[in-house]
This record gives sequence, C-alpha cells and structure tokens, in this order.
Amino acid sequence: MRVLPTLPEALQRCGHRFDSSFTADDVLTNFPYALPLGLLFEEDSGIYEFPVTIDDSEDPPLAQRVEKALEVIRANAENGAPNVVLIHTTQSQGKLLAEETLLRQLPPGVIAMDMESFAHFWRARDRLQWTIRTTRDPSKMQLDVTSDERIEGLTFEFQREIADLKGDAVLLPDRRILLPTLETGGADPHPDSISRRPIEKAHEVR
Repeated sequence: MRVLPTLPEALQRCGHRFDSSFTADDVLTNFPYALPLGLLFEEDSGIYEFPVTIDDSEDPPLAQRVEKALEVIRANAENGAPNVVLIHTTQSQGKLLAEETLLRQLPPGVIAMDMESFAHFWRARDRLQWTIRTTRDPSKMQLDVTSDERIEGLTFEFQREIADLKGDAVLLPDRRILLPTLETGGADPHPDSISRRPIEKAHEVR
C-alpha cells in the first residue's frame, strides 16, 4: 500500500499504462497527468495517473457521504474536471447501494463511464495534434486534427460564435463542435471548415 519512488518505472516495465495510486488531495488536482519517473519533475513516464476523487475506504462510510460526494462532483463539473470514484469489493451490499444512489443523483450533464474507456480517451486526447488554418476568406478557418489513437467524442470550443460548419463535425451550443470518430493513426478524412461571425457580432469568453 506504499507508493515508492520506483513505482512509475516498475509499472512501466510491467506494461501498465494507467494508474490511480494517488488521491486528488495528494496531488491537488482532479485532472489526469503523466506520472513522472522517480516521482520527481525531471522526466515523465509512459504512465497516466488518474487521481482518486472519492474513496470509499474513508470514514464515515460512503453511504453517509453521498451528498458530500455529489457536492464535490458538482464543483468539479463547473471546471470540466473528471471524478474518479474508488469502490472496494468489501461489504458489497452497502457500498453497492451507496454507489447506485450516487449514480442516480449525478448533476445534469455529468455521466458515468468505466475507467478503462475514459483512460484511453484521455491519453488519445492528450497526444492529439491539431491545427487551425486560415483560408482566403477571412471569415472562415479550417480545423485539421490528427490522432495516433482511436478517439470518439472529441469536442473543440471556440471563443467566437460559429455561424456555419462544413464537414462531418456537429455544431453544438456554446461555440462547440463535436468531431466524428478518429481512427488509429489517421487524420480526420474530412477537415472541417468553420465560418466565424464578424468580430462585432462575436461573443467573447470572459
């Protein structure tokens, strides 16, 4: 149960790619990050760390902390931060009920997914390469995206309001676009051209 400085190298040598050895309180963030070798700041390992936000082993029991846990989840949602919930397999009946209650009361817009799927999404997102290119028409620009891994559900948010969109992406509210699934090792086969509203009509993010 101890986290030694040699842990990142040991995990990497054993072929692991993801880890949740630290809590958000330990590292002061809920966002995943590359776990550094030797737990220092000199070189990153190939391991992605996903800090634990809510741990069922803490006191009081999780069933008595559901509302507090929901408050944490709501606060993180405002910052776009994920939440990792650790549920041990001991006392399964009480913990299962607490987990089900937590999932039923998730704030609007917050969804639950399995850890492996989210880990693969985040790693692909972190390694993504993208470029915004201008066109001859100053009111338009082109977004080119390349991913080394398959990624689904990728969104981009823009400071200016989007007037029109050409390509396979979907225009969402709040100046966001949802890209189609990008397959492993390939570029988006249909780059998206985005028409921006004139600056005097744009809504700037403040």
